[in-house]
Amino acid sequence: MIRFISFAVKLQLNVHDLNNETGAGNVTDIRIMEFLDNQGERVEAPAVSGRMLKHWHLEGMRNLILNGNYSSVPLCAGCKVGEPIRPAEIRNNNLVQVSKSETVAINECCICDIHGYLIAQGAEGERGTSARRSSRAMFSWLMPVLGIDTAQKQVLHTRVSQQQEMAEGESAAQMIFNKSYASGIYAFVSALDVERIGLVELNLGTDNPYAVDDNARKDRIKVAIESYRLMISGQIGASLSHAIPHQNPIEILVAYSETGPLPFPVSPMYSDYLSKTVGLMPRGTQFLYWGENSSYSGIKKVNIIDEIFQELLRKVENGSPIV
Repeated sequence: MIRFISFAVKLQLNVHDLNNETGAGNVTDIRIMEFLDNQGERVEAPAVSGRMLKHWHLEGMRNLILNGNYSSVPLCAGCKVGEPIRPAEIRNNNLVQVSKSETVAINECCICDIHGYLIAQGAEGERGTSARRSSRAMFSWLMPVLGIDTAQKQVLHTRVSQQQEMAEGESAAQMIFNKSYASGIYAFVSALDVERIGLVELNLGTDNPYAVDDNARKDRIKVAIESYRLMISGQIGASLSHAIPHQNPIEILVAYSETGPLPFPVSPMYSDYLSKTVGLMPRGTQFLYWGENSSYSGIKKVNIIDEIFQELLRKVENGSPIV
């Protein structure tokens, strides 16, 4: 069974509005981040936060469970509707966070299991409730590749009401607003701690530390893996209703281990990430690569992106239980 997977992705995104940072009046501006180039000089460019990427991995999982081939995978009431309040139940027609044991919470919800939760409730009687489960899915920011220009432009939009003016002298119901859009070649890295999916931390050292059986764990792992496919297609941020990025995948490097955890990969925002990532990983690490780079020793190069996902899914399906 696969125990750990990492992704290093480089893709081109043209005319995107994936992460808005500020809104003042009728102006919405895109998120700008400061970072250092290869010469150590400070630069600024549009970026997308790791929180946003994590949210859209969660959204991808939710969509695959509710509308895809994984309808048997459970979700709590909060995660079913995409609310950050989790674990949650509907009580008196209201969605409320509920305190549950870790075993119950992750048994009842795949997203609570993989993306974690924080319960911090006020005191009832003598003591309140505080409980936390760390995420099994981890994400970097989406950052521009060094040495390549980025572009951004603010665009004026208008909305005009088709209703007639109701009173003499009333101004036309025209709403003018400004939004920023950016283009560039970007990179992100992510890691999925497969071994800890379904794991109850307090049960470590026992005969069975998992809250769900092996088949249920496999389905959850598959959903988490498949969600990366949606992210690579550009489903990684805001404004998708009217500004789907013109995306073009450039390189994908996946490293996975069947023996234990792995280091995070070197980011594809650096030109030498491939050789450095291979040199960083321990012996026995398996590599899958899609892109235009020539063959590299120790890396399996695939012809289409789907081959990466099919190999990972096959490894999960055919893997033996982790003991």
